[in-house]
Amino acid sequence: MLLVYSEKITPRFKYVARLLLQGLLGQELRFTNDVEEYLQTTLPKINYSKNPLQSGIYIQASNLLFETDIFQQQLTVGTYKDTPIFFLSGKQSALPFDPFAASFYLVSRYEEYMPFIADNHNRFEAGQSFLGKRGWLKRPLVNEYADIIGDLLLEFNPGIKLDKPQYNFVNSVDIDAAYAFLGKGLVRNAGAYLRDTFRLKFGEITDRSKTFLGLMHDPYETFDFQHKLQEKYGFDTIYFALFSKLGQYDRSLTMHSSRLQQYLKGINDFCEVGIHPSYRSNEHVSIVEKELHGLEYVLNRDVTKSRQHFLKLSFPETYRNLIALEITDDYSMGYASESGFRAGICTPFRFYDLEYETETPLTVHPFAFMDGTYIYYKNYRPEDAWTEVVHYIEQYKKYGGELIPVWHNRIYSEREPEWKGWNKLFEDMVKEAL
Repeated sequence: MLLVYSEKITPRFKYVARLLLQGLLGQELRFTNDVEEYLQTTLPKINYSKNPLQSGIYIQASNLLFETDIFQQQLTVGTYKDTPIFFLSGKQSALPFDPFAASFYLVSRYEEYMPFIADNHNRFEAGQSFLGKRGWLKRPLVNEYADIIGDLLLEFNPGIKLDKPQYNFVNSVDIDAAYAFLGKGLVRNAGAYLRDTFRLKFGEITDRSKTFLGLMHDPYETFDFQHKLQEKYGFDTIYFALFSKLGQYDRSLTMHSSRLQQYLKGINDFCEVGIHPSYRSNEHVSIVEKELHGLEYVLNRDVTKSRQHFLKLSFPETYRNLIALEITDDYSMGYASESGFRAGICTPFRFYDLEYETETPLTVHPFAFMDGTYIYYKNYRPEDAWTEVVHYIEQYKKYGGELIPVWHNRIYSEREPEWKGWNKLFEDMVKEAL
């Protein structure tokens, strides 16, 4: 049992203290605002306040966790034992910074509640983020801060036992386009033939014709490839299926397609299938509801996991919509244009709604890298990405994180020149991750 004292026990403080001390260090917590109880206890203890007391670990509190407003924070930065820090503290504190406030700022996505210049898809960009501007995205700082607190606890209480999370690897695949050719109907395929003829893509015309004649599999039917590796190496995979009406950025088969429905049923026999809410669903919760219930009807089970198509997250609306629809786990916490730890953490955490000042039941599963980031945004070849992928795997293993890379079913086909060689990297990644 660890006694945690603060002059005021706020929802923000309880949330982040549980995350760091309980979730990442395995301590059973008791909170108090009673000075006498704190002074008299024989338990290991932390004083998180503005004033040092006579015993225990004193961590000087910043204002952030005692506020209820949301406004632009003026952050000063520094370094402690080679770890980047912010929310700096005075000399009386056991640490030169406030790890609770810093961690809360990151995991609550505080900065994303502020006005920002969105990209073409109305997304918060990595380059605008606090971590991105300082080149700190590649470090799970929240996990590092938990370890720093853990070292302090051991220094003050040598007999204390820290119970850190266990490392876990789960693959994930987004099905943005279930098929390259099949199931798209006469009009779409006729248009595709005309477009390929105009662009002199005769190889595409040949493959399309062979697929229709049953002489070859549709190139994007890559489940067997991935599943064979899954059986060979013994890992799990979650598939996130786009199950919507057609739209400008929603180009898979329509949710009413019997071919798509059968395809997803087949995957669901071997792997868990989650919803991949459509591009436009962010604007209307009724759209997400229709897509989710349609997928549940086809799979004949509850669907409780999601990842946003195009990683479109709007705080707090996106997560409120998912909670209203009884989604329990979301896997969208990462950037499209850059790899790294968007929330500064490599372990799952509960979403904290800053406007409602409450911890919600939605568990957020952050990811650090995605095939499309390397291929489309960074123009990497597989060998260019490998060193970075290994770095992230090492970080997840070091801090007991949950490694969930993002892959796409169409990339496994290696059909396009920029996709070639990524299957080898994928298998190498799996071997490195296990």
